[in-house]
Amino acid sequence: MKKANDVSLSLPEGLVIRTIMNNSEDTIYFKNLESKFILNSKAHAIQFNEDNVLNLVGKRDFDYFPNEFSRAAYEAEQAIITTGQAQIGIIEKWEKPNGEVIWFSASKYPLYDENNNIIGTWGTSRNITPLKKAEEELILLNQKLTEANQRLEILSTRDGLSGLYNHRHFFDTLAITKAHKNRLRDSGFSSEYSIILIDIDNFKKINDTYGHLVGDSVIYNIGELLVKSIRLTDTCFRIGGDEFAILQVNTSLDNARLVAEKIRSQVMLTPLMIENHMINLTVSIGVASSSEVEEITDLIALCDTRMYESKRNGRNQVT
Repeated sequence: MKKANDVSLSLPEGLVIRTIMNNSEDTIYFKNLESKFILNSKAHAIQFNEDNVLNLVGKRDFDYFPNEFSRAAYEAEQAIITTGQAQIGIIEKWEKPNGEVIWFSASKYPLYDENNNIIGTWGTSRNITPLKKAEEELILLNQKLTEANQRLEILSTRDGLSGLYNHRHFFDTLAITKAHKNRLRDSGFSSEYSIILIDIDNFKKINDTYGHLVGDSVIYNIGELLVKSIRLTDTCFRIGGDEFAILQVNTSLDNARLVAEKIRSQVMLTPLMIENHMINLTVSIGVASSSEVEEITDLIALCDTRMYESKRNGRNQVT
């Protein structure tokens, strides 16, 4: 009884070749030393809109493809003929005159005669356009997902009215800053950070007198003024209705007070024109430093106490 491999070996080579060349979905071709076609699969002829595979014999890629594409293929084949080294998994891009783009995954090999002499090349190529389109769609989808995540990150950390960082991000940033300070301390280095709490004086009266839209504009304008008043290393937050905070890293209490005083003065000297209303503003400010207390909650409480002390002492002050 014959084994399966004995049967396969008994098949005529011509039958095997014809079966492959007529039925393979991948294009298969054989070329001579001048890169002219000498044998082609049916799929290859269909790709070139040829009714008969014999129509390709003696022709070259230049007869079907753009010059740039054909030149690259020719140079690759001549390199294979020279070196005997196959080129596998080459990604090729074919731009048709109508603008359609076709992508191929191609592999090219040296073609040997019975004496092991290179007499040309042969190769296969597979249309991977659907795969490339899927990859491009996936890349685009990932870009959109990244943008959406960035927008969500902004929404979760930013105050919608002022554009400043919000209350949640204030505490997150303080925690990171404190952890960094502790690491420096453990390494033998000292570090100090300060916070400034700012409250708009008589803000309720502004809302009651001019309306909430004007009040919203006041919040926005104060936020802009604060951002312009701080360093790039500082961070500004809106942590409540009319309450703002500034975190200053590597800043002593005295230096933070100087910044706070500058802000107080600028607010007082910068009246706002909103909907034909000239609005004069002042702020009450509290300042505290990590050199005074260790825990974040204690630091905020100390700064908050000083801010309200500024209010009790007549407003428009820094404490």
